[in-house]
Amino acid sequence: MEAKLPISDNFITHFYDQQMMSEHKGAIVLDKTDLTILSTLAKNSRSSYNSIGSEVDLTSKSVKARVKKMIHQRVIEKFVVRVNPAAFGFKAVIVLVSASNGINKDEVIKRLKHLGKIAYHVHHMGRTCVAALVIKKPFDEIFVKSLSHRLKPATVLSTIALERRVESIKLSEIDLRIIKCLLSSGARTEISDIANEVGISEKTTTRRLTRMKDSNILDFSIQCNPSMMIGYIQFVILIITTKFYRQSVLSRMNAEFQSNILYSPSVIDSEDRLTFVLYSENVFTIDSVLTNVDSFEGVQSADIYILTKLQYHDNWVMKEINNRISSRQPHLYESIKINNSIN
Repeated sequence: MEAKLPISDNFITHFYDQQMMSEHKGAIVLDKTDLTILSTLAKNSRSSYNSIGSEVDLTSKSVKARVKKMIHQRVIEKFVVRVNPAAFGFKAVIVLVSASNGINKDEVIKRLKHLGKIAYHVHHMGRTCVAALVIKKPFDEIFVKSLSHRLKPATVLSTIALERRVESIKLSEIDLRIIKCLLSSGARTEISDIANEVGISEKTTTRRLTRMKDSNILDFSIQCNPSMMIGYIQFVILIITTKFYRQSVLSRMNAEFQSNILYSPSVIDSEDRLTFVLYSENVFTIDSVLTNVDSFEGVQSADIYILTKLQYHDNWVMKEINNRISSRQPHLYESIKINNSIN
């Protein structure tokens, strides 16, 4: 006898598929090769088409054609440069909000922008949404109370400040100009074009870019539209662990769910949190992932949210870079610390 989905699961699957199909008629259905390409670009959007081709057994030309098709169909919305707020003296505050009583998720994000700069925001299925606020002001009880007051009648479910320990490294004006070029022209901008724009050699460009990436100052990913991944559900799993177990939990996630992971932890994650975006064909797999992760040694808690929207913002860092370049103040060359030990 064919098993029937519980009403709640059936509703989720039906709603998700119907919403995508009705809004995006003619959208492509992704195959396993497309998903592997997406996952590779999400982990490093500067990966060459040749290296991706070796992974999926296609020519670089074929990989490029598939990527262009996914861009055209808005599966890939943009190639993203994710910058660590700590590199500019900011902290990231992750705010989870339940929209209700006449205030929707878009209005929540709009109000949050008045409290700080936003690195990214996410809409979940249902009433909840998340934003990464980038702030310099103290993260204290006064800030939390102000946040709750500004968002009423929506409810702030949690606020967590993410700060990472660091090791001395100098961020020069050249580094800032490299980041600015990538933000302006796109994460996949060729080394030669960056070098030409900044006015340095390709060798120096490669060396500085590699150092910033290895030091967790920045990484490269994609902004993928959940509503265009026809037949697949994107979901976030938020894992609370400890500094001691973080690496082992990260390794188990990569080992056991590599085929389902779309985004791995970014430069903004902290020592006791891991956030992954995965995809699945059905809700049963989502439930199985949560059950499995809950059983990992060192996992204190794990929660899952189904994604309906993900958007990165880079205006905060572009403004900061422009201010620092134009002012040429001594703090442009201050030492910052980036923890090389955290993956």
